Amino acid sequence: MAAPQNAPIPEAGKKVLSTVTMAPSLGFVPIAVHFDLFGCLQDIGKPATAEEVCSLHHTKYGDTDLSVPLANDTLFLMGGLGFLDLLPDDVYRANDVTRFLVETPSAQHGAMHFTSEGLLASAFLMRRLIDTKFEYPFQECDTPFQYAHKLMGNDFLAREHVYSVMHHTGRLDSFNTFMTGKFGRWGTMPDRVRKLGYDLDGLLQSTAPEKLQVVDIGGGRGELLLEMQAAYPHLLKKENLILQEYNADIGVVPEVTEMAWNYKEDGSEQPVKGALLYSMAHVLHNLSDIESIKLLAKVARVMAPSSRLLIQEFTKNAASSTTHAAMILMHAGRERTRAEWRDLAAFAGLQITFEAYPPNGECVVELRRVLN
Repeated sequence: MAAPQNAPIPEAGKKVLSTVTMAPSLGFVPIAVHFDLFGCLQDIGKPATAEEVCSLHHTKYGDTDLSVPLANDTLFLMGGLGFLDLLPDDVYRANDVTRFLVETPSAQHGAMHFTSEGLLASAFLMRRLIDTKFEYPFQECDTPFQYAHKLMGNDFLAREHVYSVMHHTGRLDSFNTFMTGKFGRWGTMPDRVRKLGYDLDGLLQSTAPEKLQVVDIGGGRGELLLEMQAAYPHLLKKENLILQEYNADIGVVPEVTEMAWNYKEDGSEQPVKGALLYSMAHVLHNLSDIESIKLLAKVARVMAPSSRLLIQEFTKNAASSTTHAAMILMHAGRERTRAEWRDLAAFAGLQITFEAYPPNGECVVELRRVLN
């Protein structure tokens, strides 16, 4: 039975309305980041109009394409998202979220990523499903993200991985900056795993110096290895820390040993054999189950009986449902549950020897070889 026409919108209706109408506002986030509107508003240090924000922007950055009307609508919509405070008469004020974004540049780049590549993929999800008679799950390089580029007439980008597309469109350096700090973290990697009960201290301190090798696979700009080095300076030197990355815009990380490894190439085996610790942090959620098993199996083949593979990903639950969706749409990947990690490990010849799944934040899963 339909609700009476003059009845107020019920609370459930308000929830639906506020959620599903958010996407257009999110489309303005890259504009705010591109023109440094958060930084300009905070620099003013008091409530300000769009004219004042725009004026400071041009003082800082010169004659850019930012106009007052674009700044005004963008600031207003950022206020609607809670990223700044809306005051009467189109006046805006920095709040705690504004300050966080300014003080955490990686968070602004992350916001840019999810409201650029992520929003593009989501816009083409239903279209791709309809056109393929709801073929699902997606496969790598054949997701709504690639389908968007196909329908926009770019056949080259339509065949490329998300990272390759970002490289060709000048977006990869921004993404790499996002990965250095993401949206903020609780402590360093050693702090986080200790809090979850993982005995990283005992593992490192009980290992002979000549066997202390830590290999971070897909480790970006080396943040995890640098955090470990800072926590264990007496144990971990440059030669102990191996950063494996296949990313065109990483640059040089002088404190660690850099090594290119493209695990996707046929016959490309893991070059470091018998390391104490192999690490994958926020790598496997970018991969489908099939691709994850391939990568895990390549590492398993070179692991010694004493080797560990340490996985850090978001715990799959309601809190991580939005990143789960993003991984599906852009990568054909996913966040995973305890049961899903056990299945992947078994298929790759590994077994779980430690696991911790906090309700919020990163889970920690340790894998070791299954010995015959």
